[in-house]
Amino acid sequence: MRRPTAQDVADLAGVSRSAVSLVLNGRAEGNIAPDKQKAIVQAAQRLSYRPNAVALSLRSQRTRTIGVLTWPNVAGPPALILRAALQAATEAGYVLILMDTNGDQEVESHAVATLRDRQVEALLVIAPDLTNYRPTEAMLSLPTILVNCADPQASVTSVVPDEAGAGSAAARILIDAGHSRIGLLAGPMDAVQTRLRVAGCHQVVAAADLDGRAQFIGSRSIASAAAAAHALLEQTEPPTALICTHERFAVGAALAAADLQLRIPDQLSLVSLEDGEQLACQLAPPLTTVERPDRPMADQAVSMLVERLASESREEPVKQLLYICPPVHRDSVAAPSSLRQSASPSR
Repeated sequence: MRRPTAQDVADLAGVSRSAVSLVLNGRAEGNIAPDKQKAIVQAAQRLSYRPNAVALSLRSQRTRTIGVLTWPNVAGPPALILRAALQAATEAGYVLILMDTNGDQEVESHAVATLRDRQVEALLVIAPDLTNYRPTEAMLSLPTILVNCADPQASVTSVVPDEAGAGSAAARILIDAGHSRIGLLAGPMDAVQTRLRVAGCHQVVAAADLDGRAQFIGSRSIASAAAAAHALLEQTEPPTALICTHERFAVGAALAAADLQLRIPDQLSLVSLEDGEQLACQLAPPLTTVERPDRPMADQAVSMLVERLASESREEPVKQLLYICPPVHRDSVAAPSSLRQSASPSR
């Protein structure tokens, strides 16, 4: 099947080929009447016409490529954010070149040099876990946006999730269900993401003057999480609900509950602050989660870069955009059994 051309669009819209070029290259204002612009856009959509990217780059001296620096955590690279960024860039007519730095500064320097040699027009830095990130001088010469990481010096724009708000939201879900003894399973406190999630949980639990208990785990292993959950649930007055700062901890907690013959949610409510590996949603019952807004963050970052590249001046005020982490209510939260028993009619 023949690929549609700009002349096909012009013929369908009833305009000249040069008018099509002006509209689709963003130079129609003051040159083409609004009704003609609309007709050209509609004709292009009807024909599924896309300008030849190579020809465009040759005419404009632009590569329409964006470099991406990323690295894995123990669960692998940030696949959901990367996939969303790729889709957003493709829809905007850009190509992504992905470089895995493996969290190594020397590898990162080489990656940035390689991307500059490829004449990328901008950079995205996408972290698997929320962290502090200091861009190098070489990166500052290109439009750069950080995703799921932030520069303490605020030299570049960042798009990050509200991890403290995520912790607060998890605690409120359980408090609203009637829980007054809430346990927390958290990773090492040297991680920015963990510190913020724990702080958010503690703030809400303390403000409500409730019994909050925490177990800190040295790794993200499910076995370690199961052992930590056992320690909490075997106390004299155990928590009636658990918040897990990572989905692997939630899996460990569910295993511990099964081992102790505690039914979820009848005897133990469970909330996970993450489901990037889609483990929490596949448990039985599927767990209530507070999830990182990967797609909105990626869409926003790519959109800002594309807008900056299209503007006359590529300089823009540095921003830090904070995205709310939305709760996803499933079947792992219920009122504590003591409340349900007291609310049941007497016989």
